Amino acid sequence: MTETVLKELLRVEQLIVEEDNNTALELVRKISKREGLSNEDKLACTLLESRIDFKLGEREKVLKKAEKIWPTIRKLENPLFILDYLIIKTNASWIRGEFDSGIKVFEEHLELIEELQKKVPKNNEIRFKIRRSEFLRNGGILYWYKGELDTSLEIHKQSLAFGEEINNKTSIAGSYNNMGLVYWSKGNIDKSIEYYNRSLSIFEELGMKQKAAGILTNLGNAYSIKGDLDKALETQQRSLEIKKKFSNKGLIAVSLINIGVIFQLKGELDKALDYYQEGLLLSEEIDSKSNIALALNNIGNIFDLRGNPNLAIEYYERSLNLYEEIGIKDKVALLLVNIGANCRQKGNIKEAFDYFNQSLIIYEEIGNNLGSSVVLLELVQETLEQNDQELIQEYLEKLEQINKSENIRLIDQRFRLAKALSLKDSSQSRIKTKAIVMFEQIIEEEIIDHSLTVKAMVHLSDLLIKELKQTAEFELLEEIKELVQKLQEIAEEQSSNSILAEIYRLEALLALAELDLKETRQLLQKGLVLAEEKGLESIASNIREEQNRLTEQIKLWEELQKRKAPLKETLQYIKIEESMKQLQHEETVTSRKLFSLKI
Repeated sequence: MTETVLKELLRVEQLIVEEDNNTALELVRKISKREGLSNEDKLACTLLESRIDFKLGEREKVLKKAEKIWPTIRKLENPLFILDYLIIKTNASWIRGEFDSGIKVFEEHLELIEELQKKVPKNNEIRFKIRRSEFLRNGGILYWYKGELDTSLEIHKQSLAFGEEINNKTSIAGSYNNMGLVYWSKGNIDKSIEYYNRSLSIFEELGMKQKAAGILTNLGNAYSIKGDLDKALETQQRSLEIKKKFSNKGLIAVSLINIGVIFQLKGELDKALDYYQEGLLLSEEIDSKSNIALALNNIGNIFDLRGNPNLAIEYYERSLNLYEEIGIKDKVALLLVNIGANCRQKGNIKEAFDYFNQSLIIYEEIGNNLGSSVVLLELVQETLEQNDQELIQEYLEKLEQINKSENIRLIDQRFRLAKALSLKDSSQSRIKTKAIVMFEQIIEEEIIDHSLTVKAMVHLSDLLIKELKQTAEFELLEEIKELVQKLQEIAEEQSSNSILAEIYRLEALLALAELDLKETRQLLQKGLVLAEEKGLESIASNIREEQNRLTEQIKLWEELQKRKAPLKETLQYIKIEESMKQLQHEETVTSRKLFSLKI
């Protein structure tokens, strides 16, 4: 390669790093049209042009071109050319969801690349290591998508080492981001945020705005999981504004869907649905199957929350079919959880078990203990309802083994919550007391996953209310009211409107027990307005029934109020167990895991 051409191609590579792909493409095409270029010069131009076209979305065209010139590349044994081809090939594999074939390409060429590095001329060593780091990152992503998290992390560490060896900041930042993804999947959210921030700082320092936007997407997802929804929304909106400037429909769709997730977590279901549908339309325009599947799942969640399980299942099944088609196992497993929970809602217990167990098999197969812990908690709850003691112990033992093998607080809380749930309905008071203590411990701990804290609060309230019905102790009523108030504060903080509306109903019944008819009416109306505003039709219907019941029994309640009836008597006329059952249902649906794509 002539010195002049090499110098200009190096400029093209720098423009690619700076994300000025259009200028890079214009320059490389200009170089390729010159007279007197050697075959090697022409091949170098073709490969660089292909890399740029690939980034600009011309993937099928690039793959065909790359396959056509591969025999020539392999024959020349030029290390840089071979790596350029392999980068295109592995990148295409994970984007298209062809993970097995991508891993095969990656593994088959590791030894070749090791040998080629020995043949790289001194003046090309840095360029080769930059490419090798990128190739390793692609391999790590493929293993990440397959759920082989430890292998993925090890490969990304190797990629990072090459970047650090030559002090190439873009390589280092890319490796940090991908390591953040692995820690996310392992359930170590704080560690993932640490690595995302390392990556973001470098990309911002380098002025690489599109790359920074991708990291902001990941950070927003992490803040969502931690329950910091305002920070999550601010972060995702920053990401979206940057992406809009680059007019990349696929990336814009990801941000729209992720913003929808935040509004769903806030309980703003109409807004969430609008964002999901907008993201779905963009994804369909570019035929991005993974994004389409993501949007379909989340739309299904909206209909589930609105009390329309039949419509929800249609979206879940469409999403599942797409994820199975492209082979993203961890998302297939999570979809199976959603469908299983939907079946349970509809009373199809056997089907629910089948879906949960299919999900567990996949999570165990890919070694995703965090995912397994989600399913096992669901299975423990399901078997408790069926009172299958043998299965309860089997699932608890599996969850305990995972908890012992992992140093993850989230899994530890899930195990202790499952254990407390298994003790809750014991006929022995001392065992019930153990459950109460465990629920209280989880409630008092720092919140890791709001859904677990809420679940502990709801089930502790249920236990105390059952005790109240037996004893009618005023002090116990005050304790319940205090606990429900704390639950309300979390629901308000998280904008969990379905839970909040049911809490208003529960508080109304507690007020009725104390014969405060005015407060009862106000709380029921408050819950109804909220449910109607947020499109929570099933909850609104329940509250209307409660209002009608109060109207029908108003003479009874006025008479009880007039003679100041004792608590033991008033509790007999209140169907508080129905409210608690519905509240337990709402916290289960609201806590269901959402997909949030991390690119």
